[in-house]
Amino acid sequence: MTIEIYVSTDIESDGPIPKPHSMLSIASAAYSADKQLIATFTANLETLPGAKGHPKTMK
Repeated sequence: MTIEIYVSTDIESDGPIPKPHSMLSIASAAYSADKQLIATFTANLETLPGAKGHPKTMK
């Protein structure tokens, strides 16, 4: 028997490139093939040392 699980993941960052900018959060949601929510996960992350927001992203 095959069970299909679909996972959708999204991240939020303060710029386009890792190191000078940071990933701020990550979240995922897992769904069964019949569109029933199975589980979710979220995490807020600390910024990288010395990293700062990209001006266009901060607008």
